[in-house]
Amino acid sequence: MGAYVVIDPGHGGKDQGASGFGLAEKNVVLSISQRINHFFGQYEGVSVSLTRWDDRFLELSERADFANARKCDLFLSIHNNAASESASGFETFIHPNAASRTAQYQNILHSAVMNYLKQYNIKDRGKKRANFAVLRETTMPAVLIENLFITNQKENQLLRDPKFLDGLAEAVVEGVAKIFGLKKKQPKPMYRITVDGKTVYDTAYESKITDAILEAVRKGAREISLKKIK
Repeated sequence: MGAYVVIDPGHGGKDQGASGFGLAEKNVVLSISQRINHFFGQYEGVSVSLTRWDDRFLELSERADFANARKCDLFLSIHNNAASESASGFETFIHPNAASRTAQYQNILHSAVMNYLKQYNIKDRGKKRANFAVLRETTMPAVLIENLFITNQKENQLLRDPKFLDGLAEAVVEGVAKIFGLKKKQPKPMYRITVDGKTVYDTAYESKITDAILEAVRKGAREISLKKIK
């Protein structure tokens, strides 16, 4: 079973979105989205597109049109929340008229992310519905994710932490993998090439193994060893 996912980093260009303590939402959500794309690379049978890869402005209708034209299986709109400095937590949204399948996707995705966030004592603000344009105008299951409050000092610091953002992105991907039954790719075995007692390569690539052995033969090596190391 495979899936085509469109990731929509909110805002961009002239629209910086929310801001807090010198941090702009448009930059945070682009970083999260790029990380999500990276972690999808660990799975088989999944295709991913981003509505924007850099700091550019897109109308809401353009984002929906992008996903609709590609007939993707899931649309994820990535955002940060903002309110008073005391407001905090994580929440997800689907459209008020969303089908039961979309609600099921929201449940799985929300649970996967909260399972990660609970180690940081992040408040679960719940699974909600709202008439947001990107949820209303998309023709496939669509979920809008509010990844913490950029206006909350503690959560703002987390949104600056690359390790935290990696974990957050990986949790999103794990949720989508559960939705579509995606399987992780099997890692290629690593081999160590030793020529005359000296390690030349630790590699999983057959072409490098072949090139190293041919080069050793060409140079008249007395002993060539190839050993699987993991």
